[in-house]
Amino acid sequence: MAQADVTVLAIRLGADDVVALAKFYDAAFGLKQIDQVGEPVTEIIMRYGATAAAAKAGSSPEFLVQRREPGDGKHVMAHAIFHVSDIAATVAAAKAAGASMEGEVVTVPIGGAPIRIATVVDPQGNVLELMELPKGVDHLPHP
Repeated sequence: MAQADVTVLAIRLGADDVVALAKFYDAAFGLKQIDQVGEPVTEIIMRYGATAAAAKAGSSPEFLVQRREPGDGKHVMAHAIFHVSDIAATVAAAKAAGASMEGEVVTVPIGGAPIRIATVVDPQGNVLELMELPKGVDHLPHP
């Protein structure tokens, strides 16, 4: 079975306190905030860069620090996010290799761009998020 082009797009991490955990990742690893979601903040998007402007202009994988919902376990949120060129082909390849699909492929507007998203679970129970960006877009748009 042919595979689509796949690269790491982002890592999603759960947090009880999104702002505090983002400050930790800045201080410990040099990640800079490039965007946020919600008021109050429910998610902070971070990327490597010497400054926030350099991180926003960069292309390293993103770290998405998202509020963990009450009752979620400590390890429920973390998962890898892959940028795929063909979501249908990637889902088919993952299923053929033993993954299961969670829900359906959905289209979600992110930064004004329609992003196709699928969630699969690998044979060991790890959640993987697949994102197909519009043609010509190589990273998630952050205004």
